[in-house]
Amino acid sequence: MFRRLRLQFIVVATIAVSIMLISVIGILNASKYATSEKRINKILDLLSENNGVLPDEEVVEKILGRKTNPDIIVQYRYFSAYVDGSNKVITMNTEHIANLSDTDVVFYVKKILSGNNKYGNFKTTDGQKFAYKLNSYEDESKLIVVLDTTSYIEDRDDLIDTSVFIFFSNLVFFIIIFVIFSGKVMMPFMENYRNQKAFITNAGHELKTPLAIISANNELCEMINGENEWTKSTKEQVERMTDLINRLVVLSRFEEKSNVIEKNINFSDIVTKSSKSFKSLAIKGGKNFESDIQNDICISGDDGAIYELVNILIDNANKYCDESGTIGVKLMVHGITFKKAKLVVSNTYKDGKNVDYSKFFDRFYRVDLSRTKATGGTGLGLAIVKRIVEIHNGKIEVDSKMNEGTEISIVLPIGDSVISSQEEINKNTNKEKTEKKKNIFGFLKKKNKKSIIENTS
Repeated sequence: MFRRLRLQFIVVATIAVSIMLISVIGILNASKYATSEKRINKILDLLSENNGVLPDEEVVEKILGRKTNPDIIVQYRYFSAYVDGSNKVITMNTEHIANLSDTDVVFYVKKILSGNNKYGNFKTTDGQKFAYKLNSYEDESKLIVVLDTTSYIEDRDDLIDTSVFIFFSNLVFFIIIFVIFSGKVMMPFMENYRNQKAFITNAGHELKTPLAIISANNELCEMINGENEWTKSTKEQVERMTDLINRLVVLSRFEEKSNVIEKNINFSDIVTKSSKSFKSLAIKGGKNFESDIQNDICISGDDGAIYELVNILIDNANKYCDESGTIGVKLMVHGITFKKAKLVVSNTYKDGKNVDYSKFFDRFYRVDLSRTKATGGTGLGLAIVKRIVEIHNGKIEVDSKMNEGTEISIVLPIGDSVISSQEEINKNTNKEKTEKKKNIFGFLKKKNKKSIIENTS
């Protein structure tokens, strides 16, 4: 159980740290992107306002808001072109870009004109990245300014790569920290749990003895004076206390388990057996009992735990069923791709609409206190059911239909087929015969060997 809680703690903490790192890194990269885009647009505006060339460093420094000198200005790579109303290139300025020929410039100018966008981006065949601005004038002529943004994009990409590295390295670091310290964090809880478990076990044993004495004394009083309301009440309370102690011990035992020793069991047989046990009790109480159990549904798990689960569910449905109501038990194969076993236990319980189903599986939660007193419920049955379902990697749900009843559904992973009882008997018989033959053969072989040795001597 604590291994699962520790794992959950590590997972939750890791998710929280991941969200924090992603948020910080995301904000950093978004800020970098916005800043670079803003600077690119400012440079394009400067080029447009200055007829396709950058102004002197003072103007550039004022507009960009950063220290500028001639060397920095020279680092900006750009070109510009004027086109007439028929989109024919009139003049070009390629002084500030060396790796593009006039033919390339004309090609990219026509490409920009075909898009008819004021701002845009494009990429050359050799991987260079450019941003452009298209300015239109009243005489239908156009000025196109194009800025090489390769360095800006590379800076952003480098920041992304660095951010990814920082994210994963920090994530691994924090996971290691969580793994190391989670054990220390869980230590007090584990100690409290062990003390609680020991208390429940010891208290259970200590309480059983006086309860047995009280029960024996009560029976003696009934033998001497006959049964009366006081001895009857004492017997009921003893039975109730005994049931409570037993269920506390059972719950403690199941909570200790993180998993079960799995073996293939016939779920259909268990549900059928339990249903037959409760059917007569339900009919005796004036209730209807309906069952629809599909044969040969097998699951992997603990047969004792599963039998306990089914008994608790049907018993609970019987206790809280309305007078002359109907108890239903269904077992079927659920799902198409991933098939699972689905058990549905329902009852007619019109007051179910008033139940707080968020607390339905909590310890000591009882739906109807007046009915609980009459039936002797402890409020632990469904908590045990939930834990059994959890250690079998299943799911449990509860649903109430207005003015109809309550329905509890359990879904468990389906297992392999289980051989029939007769097949099991035949298998064991054959195994015993084989073992017997081996023993006889071994005995005869040993005896013959002894005879040969005696004759030789």
